Order: sequence, then structure tokens, then C-alpha cells
Amino acid sequence: LCSGQIQVQIEKGPLYRVEGYPISIFCNVSGFTGPSNRDFQFIVKKPNMDVNMISTSDPGFAYGMFSSRVRNDEIYIKRLSGSSVLLEIKNLLEEDAGDLVCETLHTGGAYYGDYAAETKLNVIADTLEASYSGSPSQSLSEGDPLQLECQVSSKTFQHTHLSVTWFLHGEEDKTPRPIITLDKDLTVKTGAGFEDRYRAGLISMDKVEETTYRLKMPQVQQSDQGKFYCKAIEWIQDPDLSWTQIANKTTRACNVEIKRI
Repeated sequence: LCSGQIQVQIEKGPLYRVEGYPISIFCNVSGFTGPSNRDFQFIVKKPNMDVNMISTSDPGFAYGMFSSRVRNDEIYIKRLSGSSVLLEIKNLLEEDAGDLVCETLHTGGAYYGDYAAETKLNVIADTLEASYSGSPSQSLSEGDPLQLECQVSSKTFQHTHLSVTWFLHGEEDKTPRPIITLDKDLTVKTGAGFEDRYRAGLISMDKVEETTYRLKMPQVQQSDQGKFYCKAIEWIQDPDLSWTQIANKTTRACNVEIKRI
């Protein structure tokens, strides 16, 4: 036989993702001959029926529960190559859960191999919380100490890890700058421009008890003036052992004014 052994591969499940957040799921086909661009379609298997979600070849493929989201590009297929795609869902809903099937279309003749693969997609509730309950503003002088705390927690039943980053959005910053991060593996990372002060002990972050993350800056500088806030990210380890972000929350800011001496 000249034809190869066709095999479709999709991300290994079960996958746990949080309602209301985006998701990307990879699907690939190999071992085929003929045109380099293959057509893909995704189907969600429910207990009572199979529900068509989206297809690269048929604009009217989606069933009613998915059709409006497909038309509005809230669900779409991003092509990485002729033989691999990403299913992109911008806002995951509870109804998206189920056994997700990726199919590549059979173009006629004998069947050679598997033209479909499936994974289990579980949609879980968003239980991540992040808050700052301190003063909305502080007025300091150069050299004064600054201490800020944010509270971060998650009540998911899945085994997840949290990372927490303190940001500074200064008056001249186009985008907020990360100051310091306590990563998901409990390692500490410093943002660009803050490395020397961290090594000198002038910037630190401590986890106090279970939910409090304390930023300490013993001697503030004029360049520290701006809005400080905290961002939490929840991570889960997929069956392929990679870590994936499944939720994030940002606290309100504290506006810090620093008087020049």
C-alpha cells in the first residue's frame, strides 16, 4: 500500500478548565497522503447525543447551542499547519464540557487508520479570589518603608498551584512592571529593574499563613511612585505534565505618593 497509516492526536485528558476563561486544544493528523491541508471538525459527546461544535469545511456544521458563538468568532479553529489546528474558545461555558472529539474528514476510498481522537473536557467553577484590603493610597518620603498585603485563595477541588505577582504602574510606565513573584513552585522571581534591590534585601515577598502575600520595601525610591497591585494566577498540571493557567485575578490598587527629599 502506498497510503500511510493515518492517525489523529488530540491533547491527552482529562482536562480541567475554569468557566469564563479561554481555552486552546491542539489536534493533529499524520500519516496521510494527498492534499497538504486537511479539514477538521470538533464534536462534543453528551450522554444523550453528539453535538456538532465547529468545522473547517462546513460553516453550517455547528448545532444550535454552538452556532451563534461560532458566527461571532467566540469559537474558532486556528490553523497551525495543513495538518494541525487549535480549537479556540474565548469564554468557556459549562455546556462545553464532555468528551471532545477531533475528526479529520475521510476523502474517499479505503480507510487507513484512525480519523478521530477524543479527550475529556471538564469545566469547573471559578473559585480563585484575590483582594487588597489596605488603604487606597499612601504618602511616603524617599527612604521610608513600604509594606503591602494581598489575600489570595482558591477553593477548587482539583489540585492546583498559585502564583502571585506584585506590580507597579508608575507615572511614566506604558505598562505595569512586575516587581516580584512567588511562583507556582514557591520560587521567587524578580522583575526587570528590581534585581539589584532584591539581592540587596531591599525588596521581598513573604507568604504569611495560607492566604496573605506581603510585599516589603524597606527604603522606597522616587521611581517607586505609582499604583501597586497584586495579580494571582491559578495553574493546573495536565496529564502530559505541562502546567496550564486556568484562572487569574487582579486586586484593586494602592496609589503610593513618594515625596522627594
